[in-house]
Amino acid sequence: MPNVDGIAGAHLVRYGTAADQKYLLGDFLGTYDHLVINANMVAHMPSALASLVTQKMQRKPFFIDPQTHAFQHGTSYLESSTTGEIKRSIRDLVQAYGAPVEEAVLERGEAILPADFATDDLQDAFCERVLDFQESRLRAEVKDSDVSKYYEFLEEEGIADDLGAVRPSLLVAPYFYLDARNAGRWLPVNQALAARTITKGVDRGLPVAVQVVISRDVLATSRVLETVVNYYSRVAPAAFLVWVSDMAEDDASEDVLTGFIYLVRALGASAPVINLYGGYFSVALMQTGKVPELAAVTHSLEYGESRDVVPVGGGIPVAKFYLPNIHSRLATRDALRAIRVLGGFASRETFLNTICPCAECQSIMGNDPERDFATYGVTVTKAVRGRGGRLIAREYPTSKTKDHCVRHYMWAKEREYREAVSAANLATALRDAYSRLARVLPDSVAHCEVWANILET
Repeated sequence: MPNVDGIAGAHLVRYGTAADQKYLLGDFLGTYDHLVINANMVAHMPSALASLVTQKMQRKPFFIDPQTHAFQHGTSYLESSTTGEIKRSIRDLVQAYGAPVEEAVLERGEAILPADFATDDLQDAFCERVLDFQESRLRAEVKDSDVSKYYEFLEEEGIADDLGAVRPSLLVAPYFYLDARNAGRWLPVNQALAARTITKGVDRGLPVAVQVVISRDVLATSRVLETVVNYYSRVAPAAFLVWVSDMAEDDASEDVLTGFIYLVRALGASAPVINLYGGYFSVALMQTGKVPELAAVTHSLEYGESRDVVPVGGGIPVAKFYLPNIHSRLATRDALRAIRVLGGFASRETFLNTICPCAECQSIMGNDPERDFATYGVTVTKAVRGRGGRLIAREYPTSKTKDHCVRHYMWAKEREYREAVSAANLATALRDAYSRLARVLPDSVAHCEVWANILET
């Protein structure tokens, strides 16, 4: 795996909400290398995040995703569901980024278009403001707090530079989403903003990453994919950050995954590539050396191995167990069926040896593993109103259930990133899992055969 200037290692985790912190600190702090924070969260809770990265995380390196694509999709995605107004954190972000976003979103209530970036001066000023936010927003928060006195003391004692812990490890250029319909219009803008930002990063003494955000249909449309690669090959960032919208790797076709590999290899000719939303398929490409251009893979807690560029309703929450044998999350009742077939409930030792040896499973599994496994699926019944206002009983996982599932997931991911594996051995294990579980959970294990096919080519 190539080294990336500004990135501490191959395992990146994305911060989601304040509730995520307990899975990023303590025993979990050493399980990942680097933190990714979305700009809207920085705008929403800058004081809490400044405290997190400076003190609680013991200077864990981080960078900020500026999320500039958010302003090209329409303002309905930026509005509060209760008030109908632009969310406060989004408003703060828009005001920080200024023209042309501020005029379009706040003054006219419209999405931005490529034509809004028509002049060199406007592009230049926009890049400066986006970089200023990433580099200075958390630092300014610390300077305005009592914590600044602590850092002033460290500087005087020669222990650390002034507020050094709140400086991101790299900067990210402004970017906009590309699909097969709009790529021709947005690519020149993305390229121009990327080139300007890379130059500005040199002046600021920080490496610059260029984010490439595309729809799945781009991967399946060779003409558009080639155009995307051609435009981005004209810039030379420290790294490319790739985000394929709504690409759950365990639900993607072989053609889509093959297109993803092509994209990573093509971009990787210019700079190392980081997958900003990836699952075990990406980790396997990296760990086996199948795609050496892939330098790191990012996930968030449990559910965040893929994400759409626009917010999507989450539906009814369901307790899910990450089954390492298939490297995918299953509803607990389905995981129970799968583990029975795999023989994992024969004894505690069998479960730990054949299913998962993580710290959470070790703490839960006792003399009756099948009974103990139910800990991962405890629910409570709640009455909710369905269509027509009629009350319907729904099962929801308890807070303890979600806690067990997330802890298990985080330990399982740490093991996946750490373990060395060959493409041949992994393909064999995936085919074995598919053959044993195909009659029990055919839809949930279909990806195993797809992944094995690709690893063997």
